[in-house]
Amino acid sequence: MKKVLILPFLMLLTFFSIYTVSCTSDQLAEPMVGEECVNYNATYEGDVKAIVDATCAIAGCHVAGAGVPGIFETYEGLLPFANSAPNGLRDRVIVLVDDPSNGMPPDWDTNPGPKDLTAEQFEIFKCWVDSGYPEN
Repeated sequence: MKKVLILPFLMLLTFFSIYTVSCTSDQLAEPMVGEECVNYNATYEGDVKAIVDATCAIAGCHVAGAGVPGIFETYEGLLPFANSAPNGLRDRVIVLVDDPSNGMPPDWDTNPGPKDLTAEQFEIFKCWVDSGYPEN
């Protein structure tokens, strides 16, 4: 009877031993930063706020009372949407840039604002996202 109990106990002990030490050295990968962003430190206050104010936080879009998810008039209002997946800022602005229905800014006829970011705005926004959404 002792042999019957020892084998499951040893198997359970082995499992928990491997389980508890297997992830102790795991680390999150550093964000991938493109070459164009290596020497450019985009921040919300210094670079991105002006882009957001001109393309997102406009009448009918991401402002208080517009009925659109997210109030992007402040960093605190924008940040919850930064890492939300799917459809976070990276997806909606960078990955889906050429998708007229899901990319932001939208390419809808009813969109009151710009239909696309300029190439410079896009690169600044991408650098900001790639560097982890720094505020200052």
